[in-house]
Amino acid sequence: MDQNQCRIKLKSVATKTTQFLMGFMFAIVLVLSLALGQTAIAQKVLVQTGFEKFTVGKPPKDWEVRGDGFEVTNDTVKTDKKALAILGGANDDRVGIAIETENPIISVEFWVYIEGGGRSFNFKVVSADNIAQNNGGVYLNWNANTVRLFDGAAWQLIDDFDTDEWKYVRIIADVSKSEFDFYTGNDRNEALKAKAKKGLPFRDAAVNPVTKWVVFHVYSIAAPGYVDDLLVYEGDEPVNLAVDPLGKLTTVWGHIKRDTLVQ
Repeated sequence: MDQNQCRIKLKSVATKTTQFLMGFMFAIVLVLSLALGQTAIAQKVLVQTGFEKFTVGKPPKDWEVRGDGFEVTNDTVKTDKKALAILGGANDDRVGIAIETENPIISVEFWVYIEGGGRSFNFKVVSADNIAQNNGGVYLNWNANTVRLFDGAAWQLIDDFDTDEWKYVRIIADVSKSEFDFYTGNDRNEALKAKAKKGLPFRDAAVNPVTKWVVFHVYSIAAPGYVDDLLVYEGDEPVNLAVDPLGKLTTVWGHIKRDTLVQ
């Protein structure tokens, strides 16, 4: 083989090697892109509000409301200037926000203040199209110094729960399993690191493959409750949050719109 043929052969081998490496690198980039894309989808924020843009003395605008026991308040507040008050009302009164998702798992986080003196409000993650449906989702209640769930037959204790002080709650609802996990702490970091009460049952099996509503619900309420910094997002991995100078929750992602649903 002469030198020219040798150079041609070496050049051909080098070209094929380069093409192979480029194809291999492209495949890696594609896999990473898909993985990152899946992470982004899992971390889609559905609701984020500190109730700051709503009018004091009225329920949150554009939420579904039944009854007059719900109002934005500047009285009992955890961060900044406003919070949501659940003060009372007739049985089955509620205030809630619609959820648009294709993910069977959502996480709900919020600060909560329960006044001592008896039963406070209920909390629901509703899988039914009808916000008034109590079955087929998470059904919680704060009663005196406890938090408990209704499993379709009876109230079951989840844990002790301090009253007359702000606590942080995180709930992961898995509609595909009709189960949820419950975390609590003195702040978000503590709640995220807390040992969860896991595999807690829905009030009967879910009736849709995804969540439809997040609801604060009244039934036999005797003690007011307050909620601040409501955060709802897809998946079971905590979203990364920062704290602005005023202490309100903000997000590191520019595509999240505060106080509204992400369309």
